[in-house]
Amino acid sequence: MKPKVSIVKCPNYDQAQVDQALEKALSLIGGLGSIVKPGQKVLIKVNALNGSAPDVAANTHPAVVSAAIKAVRKVGGTPLVGDCPGDPKAIVEKIMETNGIRSAVRSAGGELIDLYGPGISEIPSPSGNKIIPSHRIAQAVLDADVIINLPKLKTHNLTLFTGAIKNLFGCVPGFSKAKYHGLAPHPTEFSKSLVDILEIVKPELNIMDAVYGMEGKGPSFGEKRLLGAIMASTDAVALDAVSAAAIGYKPFDIDTTRIAHERKLGQGDLAQIGIEGLGLNQIKRTWKHPLDIHRLSKYVPAFVLTIARPFAKYLRIDPIIIQESCTRCLVCLNNCPTHTIHQKNGKIVIDHSNCIMCFCCYELCPYKAIKLKKSWLVRLLGIGKNAEI
Repeated sequence: MKPKVSIVKCPNYDQAQVDQALEKALSLIGGLGSIVKPGQKVLIKVNALNGSAPDVAANTHPAVVSAAIKAVRKVGGTPLVGDCPGDPKAIVEKIMETNGIRSAVRSAGGELIDLYGPGISEIPSPSGNKIIPSHRIAQAVLDADVIINLPKLKTHNLTLFTGAIKNLFGCVPGFSKAKYHGLAPHPTEFSKSLVDILEIVKPELNIMDAVYGMEGKGPSFGEKRLLGAIMASTDAVALDAVSAAAIGYKPFDIDTTRIAHERKLGQGDLAQIGIEGLGLNQIKRTWKHPLDIHRLSKYVPAFVLTIARPFAKYLRIDPIIIQESCTRCLVCLNNCPTHTIHQKNGKIVIDHSNCIMCFCCYELCPYKAIKLKKSWLVRLLGIGKNAEI
């Protein structure tokens, strides 16, 4: 049987409209009552990347969080809401307050939980990954009876797209995230570990906040873009495939989708997915995509790559500190997986000779004090001239 992905029109975040759209999206895939039973502990895993306001479109919108909580309560479940932000030194409650999620949880009758609280379990890689052989997963995730995954539809400077699978990276406590980028700097290797996390966590339901998403320089500093939909599926891979296609990607261009499909953890082939509600073509848009420096071969003819091989070290996109915008908060320094960011003479500086281009600093900077700069060779070759860098 084909997995189902529902697409329901939702043009704005009016709470009544979101509630209605979510209810319809769930009914089209069998209803929440077929997933959540009375008395079960339901962890609603939001995307709470940072403390930006809801209209920035960096986090799951509070209205979608509220709708999910009310839906869980309606079928008798106990809704718990949590996430582990990318910055391990961040105060989770403060982030949840400023991005509006805490207020939404309180008003809808849910409970905001600290995923760090119950501890952490070390789980072996289910794929036998030798680069990252085990995963530190928040025990609160493992203790939940049901996981509802609430990603935000966004582009991503490293993985190109961040959806249901990538959102589960938030089940890894913040201080453990940096090792993934340090040990697996290439997006394909990094994505293999993200798919491991999918196999460990196994969310029973995935609901995509695709009312407004983020295009271009995602996942933090891109532009807000209306797609106008709530999407849902019990298959995280299928939801990502449809969502990525809706913003102009071929689903298997996204490593997490391709790898998870190959490992039979879900369906990534659009032809084998049943789309309910709106048709894909009714919401499909061409979004600005980021340029992934690690996949330059997609943009350059083979003969050019052969000629350019001696100059490969110059094929780079480097993070650059905008000193006049930098507040010396040290978020970038504390979260750099290769410890290549330093404080020198009162300034924050990046040693690019040791930079793996994971863009963690760019993603986590709360003051937009980091820009991404193409090397002279990338500019000369005209690589990714239409990409958002």
